[in-house]
Amino acid sequence: MISATLVAMAWTQSAFPAQETLQNDGFASGATVTFQGGFVAGEMAAARFVPQIGCPCIIETISLLFGGAVETRDVGINIWDDSAGSTVPGPLLFTGTVSLTGSNVNLQEIDFSLSPVLVDGPFRVGLEFTHSGLPSVATDLDGTIDATANFILADIGVLFWFQSQTLGVSGDFVIRATIDNLVSPDTDEDGITDDMDNCTEVANADQRDSNGDGHGNACDFDYTNNCVVNFLDLAPFSDAFGATTGDANFNDDVDLDGDGVINFLDFGAPPNNFAAAFTNPPGPSANACTPAP
Repeated sequence: MISATLVAMAWTQSAFPAQETLQNDGFASGATVTFQGGFVAGEMAAARFVPQIGCPCIIETISLLFGGAVETRDVGINIWDDSAGSTVPGPLLFTGTVSLTGSNVNLQEIDFSLSPVLVDGPFRVGLEFTHSGLPSVATDLDGTIDATANFILADIGVLFWFQSQTLGVSGDFVIRATIDNLVSPDTDEDGITDDMDNCTEVANADQRDSNGDGHGNACDFDYTNNCVVNFLDLAPFSDAFGATTGDANFNDDVDLDGDGVINFLDFGAPPNNFAAAFTNPPGPSANACTPAP
């Protein structure tokens, strides 16, 4: 059995760039809702979600508003691939059971950290009832419903999938999912993910690192390799100023743009320039800075 906790909070998208909370409903804390008491054992309420961040992703939590009666019930949680976008979901990815106690105001949060579920695109989360009536899942009252994102597996002699709107439901199910992207972000969009990039905030697809210190030339103003940009780094720049490739005083380490000429362009331009880096370590880079012996 997976675990569930109550959370009294307004949900927003996480500050972490690789994490996203998906929801179809417009419920806000304290808002009026309808608890759908018409379900019977074996039926399901389900919501379809379409990740906006790149996947593959793992589902971290499922949250829902489950109330109408303060009683404890075991319910099933099912997750399917839903990339086809039809009324009937695709392959089943997860099935489990959770014990929920009805609450009219607090979202129930179901933690998947011990049972990670991998999704690679649209997916559907279904709440399977083992009882009839309340407590039950809520629908919002914001006056809209996404017909392509709300479904019911109804018992009509046989279990059959319907868009919930077809059965008279006028609001979105208050069911949400928080997912986390398994792919490392690429902050500077140079095609090198941050966990491998020797300049994480300055685009440098060539990863040129002439002194081999793990910091690309494009973001490395630490010419003395002491892990801080300061006045000592002006001397190597001054010594090489005006030199071109092949000159005795040419220093590839201070050739920021890699054009073979040491000039004022190699001081960079805001926000990536010598002045901005002054008193700071080189980078940032995926690699730690180790002072030269």
